[in-house]
Amino acid sequence: MAVAVRESTPNPGPSTTAARDADERERRTRAYGESLLRALRRQERRGGSDWLYNRMIGLATQDEATKVELFRFVDALPALKTPEAVSQHLRQYLLRPDISLPPGAKGLLAFLERTAPTRRLLAAASHTGARMMARRFIAGADAREATGAVTGLRRRNLGFTLDLLGEAVTSEAEALAYQKRYLDLIRDLSDIAAKWPENPRTDQAPFGPLPKVNVSVKLSSLYARFDPMAADATVQAVKERLRPILSLARERGVFVNVDMEQHDFKGATHRIFREILCEEAYRDWPDVGIVVQAYLRDAEDDLLSLLGWTKGRGTPVWVRLVKGAYWDYETIVAAQRGHPVPVFSRKAETDANYERLTELLIENWQTLRPAIATHNVRSAARARAVAEEHGLPPRTVEYQVLFGMGEPIGRALAAEGERVRVYVPFGELLPGMAYLVRRLLENTSNDSFIRSAASAGKAEELLADPTAAALAPVPCPGTALTPGDSRRKGRGAGGEGRIP
Repeated sequence: MAVAVRESTPNPGPSTTAARDADERERRTRAYGESLLRALRRQERRGGSDWLYNRMIGLATQDEATKVELFRFVDALPALKTPEAVSQHLRQYLLRPDISLPPGAKGLLAFLERTAPTRRLLAAASHTGARMMARRFIAGADAREATGAVTGLRRRNLGFTLDLLGEAVTSEAEALAYQKRYLDLIRDLSDIAAKWPENPRTDQAPFGPLPKVNVSVKLSSLYARFDPMAADATVQAVKERLRPILSLARERGVFVNVDMEQHDFKGATHRIFREILCEEAYRDWPDVGIVVQAYLRDAEDDLLSLLGWTKGRGTPVWVRLVKGAYWDYETIVAAQRGHPVPVFSRKAETDANYERLTELLIENWQTLRPAIATHNVRSAARARAVAEEHGLPPRTVEYQVLFGMGEPIGRALAAEGERVRVYVPFGELLPGMAYLVRRLLENTSNDSFIRSAASAGKAEELLADPTAAALAPVPCPGTALTPGDSRRKGRGAGGEGRIP
């Protein structure tokens, strides 16, 4: 009797399965990204203050050279004490043949600088304009004003983290004042927050309740002589100043995140974070976090080291994953010193690394709580796809955006059921100006997702996988970097500021 023989179908090999998984992940990424883009376009069609601001700033910054000079003037403005000084700097920065201004603007500026009364009018208008721009990105001059802003965010189902703006402290008196302002902020805001109604969209995660109040701290502002070359003295001094903040925060149920600044400070910052959180008073406290900057070439090593340390500590910590805000500064300093550049040279490399680190965080979410800080539609969509692939409970991953810049994508993510936190700086205009200028430069850059996410016909470009571009050959170097004051060491709000 003949026996029918069925041909066996070979099992797919590991490479075939991996390719199939990668294709499915990319499909989910595109689907989530397209959904976010549709939401952003709906917001743009509704208009409002975001639409009006973007139109106005777009008109003023169409020309790259004009944009750089305008923001150089904004950066210098708080230090200009007389109408004559304001007029002189306007002439120096903007009344030049190579600077293109909207029709009639040069004639109006030239007229206003002619006499003492018109110069006073010009100075007043300049300060008013700068304050209006600052108010878009800075929630208020003090904690009272910032409290109003964060209360409004909670009503829109958005969490917050408050950051006190300021340049590098230059004296111990300033460092102690910085510490006191945080102690006052924690004490006062926790009292106010006790009266806020519970909001499960902001105050709950699958692994338990979250603090209503969240603050971000720059360690270098706690010690005037913060110096990585004197690491032992720096670490001990900063820990002494940080302990009262952590103790009060734990007592009051407040979350504390440690900001990351320039690369020189990274080693000392990690050491302080790890040493103090292994002390008996804080070892079992989970409401703390630190920043990892994806544009650093050694960011994956940092994250893996942090993972091993956290497992040894026995209590999870949060990681705010950002792209990084000091690219120009790091590049120039490395060249001056003759050192290897610590950051990736191309945006696509940073974007691809961000996706790798996102997956590493999500794979280890029970140890390192993921806070995905991005305005990049592709990056946010990728995190959602990876979280779904790994079967994470809803709202395990937190998404973070910048106040005044990232609320559109934040609102879109929140509307789709994600948990979103807004990074909210507050402080005086003068120390906050460096932060303001960085935000303006980012918000008007050619590759800004805020500027282009809602533009028609951009979906394919915005959602493209950055891996191929990251692996492409590096082009020949161009001439000089675009000049601009963003090159200088900006320490207005920590390295997580550049969030896209």
